[in-house]
Amino acid sequence: MGTRKKSKKRPAKAVKAATTGTGLGKAKRKSRRPRPSESRATRAAEGGDEVTGEAGAPPPDWSGKVNVLNLDGIVLKNETVLRGYQRRWVRDERRFAIAVKAAQIGYSTASAAWAVRRCLAIPDRTIIFLSRSERQSLELAHRAKEWLDGFHGVAVDWLEATPFAGTSTLQHEIRFPNGSRIIALAANPDTARGYTGDVVLDEFAFHPDSYAIFTAVYRQVSLGYHMRILSTPNGQRGKFWELARPLGLDLGLAPVDLPIRVGTITDPSLVFGPLRTTAGLPPASRGQLVQSGESETRSVDSQSTVANRGLEIADSESRIASPRSKTENPWSGHWCDIFQAVNGGLPLDPQNVQAGCDEDTWLQEYCCQFTSQYSEWIPVDLFQRCMSSEASTTLTPALSQGERGDRAAGGEGSFYAGWDIARNQDLSVIWLSERVGDVSWTRGVIEMRNTPTPDQLREARALMPFVRRMAIDKSGMGLTIFETLEREFPGQIEGVQFTGAAKEAMAVLAKRRMEEVKVRLPDSDAVRRAFRAVKRTLNAVGQVRFDAEHDARAGHADHWWAFCLAETAAQQPAYRFKDVAMLIGRPVTSGLMEKVL
Repeated sequence: MGTRKKSKKRPAKAVKAATTGTGLGKAKRKSRRPRPSESRATRAAEGGDEVTGEAGAPPPDWSGKVNVLNLDGIVLKNETVLRGYQRRWVRDERRFAIAVKAAQIGYSTASAAWAVRRCLAIPDRTIIFLSRSERQSLELAHRAKEWLDGFHGVAVDWLEATPFAGTSTLQHEIRFPNGSRIIALAANPDTARGYTGDVVLDEFAFHPDSYAIFTAVYRQVSLGYHMRILSTPNGQRGKFWELARPLGLDLGLAPVDLPIRVGTITDPSLVFGPLRTTAGLPPASRGQLVQSGESETRSVDSQSTVANRGLEIADSESRIASPRSKTENPWSGHWCDIFQAVNGGLPLDPQNVQAGCDEDTWLQEYCCQFTSQYSEWIPVDLFQRCMSSEASTTLTPALSQGERGDRAAGGEGSFYAGWDIARNQDLSVIWLSERVGDVSWTRGVIEMRNTPTPDQLREARALMPFVRRMAIDKSGMGLTIFETLEREFPGQIEGVQFTGAAKEAMAVLAKRRMEEVKVRLPDSDAVRRAFRAVKRTLNAVGQVRFDAEHDARAGHADHWWAFCLAETAAQQPAYRFKDVAMLIGRPVTSGLMEKVL
């Protein structure tokens, strides 16, 4: 989203390339070979942002202006003028760059400009745009094509909606005469591995399976290629949040200098301190404030979260490295909220934007704050409070099976289980808890990936002699398993249909138990990720939903739902007939045989 200077419309004619090294045509007027008497300063004085460099290698200096290219004496000028924060993003030539930015402020256009410049300057360069959806990838490809059209005299081939590697996934491609390409397609681990070259991950916080996508991309760029990641925040979760956090980009505070680079004069410990606050504002004025006529952006927060995180950054012993730290962080961090964009020339009124949306949308989409109110159901600190070294994911309790059975029968220790059933894509998880008083202790977690149903049943049957009640997800394939075990263990099996109302009831119960610190959880990364993957959202009609995206590391929050089922089972204790049955009254046939004989 740049601004285009007013000028007469000129047709973008594709002229035959003057040299095979650059693949550029002899464009009219601006695209001409300089006269020998002209100096670089004289050519730059014609206007625009000049960048020079050989076509076969990255230009030695990209720090100049961005809308003029001078390659082997051929001058190309783009009439679109980028704003300051966009130019800073384009000029940044670190191999790894990340941007936390507000929505619709022009970072996708700046990324397209960066890609076009690299393809024009470096022959046989491939740049891959990975977006959340095919529609978004097409939009990003169009941004690159529009920027390219601004360089009159460049002949390219535009291939739209071609299949990727024989699949139904569509890709969009721009081919340059010098052998370079821009390829845009929807992101998934397979497409991320499909090409080797520079990669742009657009709106990465919203990519499903972000961990697997990042792993695949990093492997492809490890040979010296560049990676750019940009997105608006999407809650305190996912790989994007993890990458932004060490640079302080998750604070919701405007840095005093950019880009942020660990170990330099723009280290996070310097650009966020001292903290800037706005005095005299009511507590509800959380977010950003730009005073009329001033260029300074000042940040406030009605709670202490941002202030505490700022003090953490200012501490040289915090997790963010100080300038003297030997910790290497290759990332170059960019941050731009709606107020900085408006200061940079974006024609928007922040007050009008804020008036048209709710607070969560305003803070996250426009103020670059990673909010957790609706995106994360189980916060980190809540999980930490419930962790115990005595809780375990392994089925190796100190008690023998016989002792455990005696305790269960005598009522001293009660074991309850929850089973979230899956077969292929997700994990099938059985969660085993022991009730000691009113506290649930995790005594084992069984994970089954791609396990045949008979083998899963075998695992469950082995636990049943020691379990008072097991709650089973009877949705989908779980119905058959539930009916089978219910016949074999009457009174011990409870089936739960995973409706929206049932999931909400279980999630609320489990969280309340955690808030009361009446559960003991194991220190397990897999369990922690699954608990934090659960999101509470509202649909269009205001109904509450609890769900999680499919993720290679966090799964589909399978551990969380198995835990919820175990807590549900413990709320309705089951009694076996053999444990509680007793004879009442006198049998009607008592003494009959003596009389007959």
